Amino acid sequence: MANPVMRIIKENNPSAQQYVQPATLSGTINKSIGLIGLTIISAVAANYLLGDMAGLGIMAGCVCGFILAMITSFKPTIAEYTAPGYAIFEGIALGLISRQFEQLYFGISLIAVGVTFTILVLMLFLWKTGIISVTDKLRSAIISMTFAVVIFYLIGFVVSWFGINLIPSSGIIGLGVSLIICGIASMNLLLDFDNIEQCVNNGAPKYYEYFCAFGLLVTLVWLYVEILRLVSIIMSMMNNR
Repeated sequence: MANPVMRIIKENNPSAQQYVQPATLSGTINKSIGLIGLTIISAVAANYLLGDMAGLGIMAGCVCGFILAMITSFKPTIAEYTAPGYAIFEGIALGLISRQFEQLYFGISLIAVGVTFTILVLMLFLWKTGIISVTDKLRSAIISMTFAVVIFYLIGFVVSWFGINLIPSSGIIGLGVSLIICGIASMNLLLDFDNIEQCVNNGAPKYYEYFCAFGLLVTLVWLYVEILRLVSIIMSMMNNR
């Protein structure tokens, strides 16, 4: 799957029937809202309390968030405990990253938040109405594109040590690359919705509510950061006219 923290219990999995309390859609929605809310609260708190330690806060938030993401990915049974921690640390990182962008372009974080949730609602509508169906071919295509982006990120990170900027942050090329990555991140939301539905329909255990909510949050965090970058490129181009 494109989102590495998502796992599906297939219909032919006999162990899925042994759980007395299976995951429910309402439970997953509530936990998703809770994790998103926790992320926002942490972001706002970090913006006001850790502004003087932005660099350290971003590094600590990203590292701790990544560690918790890996733990949750390989140990979904403890998602109830690790997912809130991930939300807090990612919220700290996002709050401080947003603060830095705000110093360049006032109001950019609110725009990015608005666009992120607009895309969330739009993709949910497209998926729910069947306008876009998550077929095996579409799933494979999204997975392939996502892994390509990951490789692109890794190569860009490595070459940056040698002073080479592989990921442009301005201009037409930067705008095009950012639009493509935002599109791929948005498509991952379709997989998250479909994964949640399959887990509920297949009688996945209760802890999958937190696990699925966590997976959705991972995609939203990625999407928000990319939109923040996209909007900054657009504002930069407008200011340079």
